[in-house]
Amino acid sequence: MISPSAPVAAVESLFVAILVGFLIGLDRERAEARKTHKLFAGVRTFPLIALAGAVPMLLITTVGPALVVASFVAVAAVAVVSYLRGSEAGDMGATTEIAALATFLIGALAGAGELLLAGAAGVAVAVLLVAKPRLEGFSRALTQLELASALELAVITVIVLPLVPNHGYGPWDVLNPFEIWLVVVLVSALSFAGFVAMRLLGEQRGMIVAGLVGALVSSTAVTVSMATQARASQGLARIAAASAVLASAVMCVRVAVFAGTVNISILPRLLPVVIAMGLEGAVAAWLLGRGAVAAEGAPSAAKVNNPFSLTAAVTFGAIYAVVLIAVHAAQEFFGTGGIYFAATIGSLADVDAVAIALSRTAGTASSGQAATAVAIAMVTNTLVKLGIALVMGSRTFGRYVATALGIMVVVGAAAGALIAGL
Repeated sequence: MISPSAPVAAVESLFVAILVGFLIGLDRERAEARKTHKLFAGVRTFPLIALAGAVPMLLITTVGPALVVASFVAVAAVAVVSYLRGSEAGDMGATTEIAALATFLIGALAGAGELLLAGAAGVAVAVLLVAKPRLEGFSRALTQLELASALELAVITVIVLPLVPNHGYGPWDVLNPFEIWLVVVLVSALSFAGFVAMRLLGEQRGMIVAGLVGALVSSTAVTVSMATQARASQGLARIAAASAVLASAVMCVRVAVFAGTVNISILPRLLPVVIAMGLEGAVAAWLLGRGAVAAEGAPSAAKVNNPFSLTAAVTFGAIYAVVLIAVHAAQEFFGTGGIYFAATIGSLADVDAVAIALSRTAGTASSGQAATAVAIAMVTNTLVKLGIALVMGSRTFGRYVATALGIMVVVGAAAGALIAGL
């Protein structure tokens, strides 16, 4: 019997199990309409399968684990029979059968009282089932190189990272291999996620989406791509400029995320600069995009290549290590002015590395100094993209981007001066 002291918990477990089964069953019921033969489980059967896992777990203290094992064997047997019948009908898929087994286990989780975990697992299963067309399309769109890159990213995260030493080396013990590699994983993962998002959205969703999502990979790469397209087609100058400006606005948010992840204490001082630059860039991009007239033929999205490779990861790690030493050396020998100079020079190579390195110095330098240095790096990087727009883009594109980014630089410098004075 269920313990009388926990009737409410038991009811909650059963309710979660039924809800999860119903959620999964909804997709399987829709899938039945697409099959040439009947599926063995749908919107009614899946909740029952979840209950078949939950009820034995609720009774486990009374009857032991035998009922759980017997219930699982029974559900598995029905799933095997269904699969064999499907195979005879020419359908070699086993998604519904595996989903049934997963639903039983999720129901058992709910019965064991792990309601949050059971709910999360049920939603994950439902999402995987519903997202089948998009996931299949994405897998077909991946090249062999991109698939290898995803596996390499998994290797450096799951296998390499735990093996890296976690103590300081070099001058001032500033080079901690574990922390450096953790930063490499963080930046590589976000960049790769942005790239995957672009592939999922498709390359023909327009330049604004390219600027928004592409900046997660590289706002500089987006600016170069848009400048090239604007030079090739004058009719795209305004919409391409909107995309490039939006990418720079997203860069500000990206820097804030990295800085806050490393040292959240820097955010109160840094946010005024991020908000000022990001908001100005977003408004400017909206004004440019609103006034753009669609040219004949759909503009292509920014051609941002896969940002991850082992070479790129090691290169970023090396840049980050050099910036770390440079920032500490500048602070040690030249004080605050040295930090600001290191931020300016370092941002020419990689603004992410500079932002993360400077955020780490907030423990030795004041948060205000570190935030000001990050703001200088953001302003310098924006100036670099302004120069790219003028040199590589058409005259119209350069004028639009230079005006928007120029204002962004001014408001960023003003906000930086404000936090420097606090």
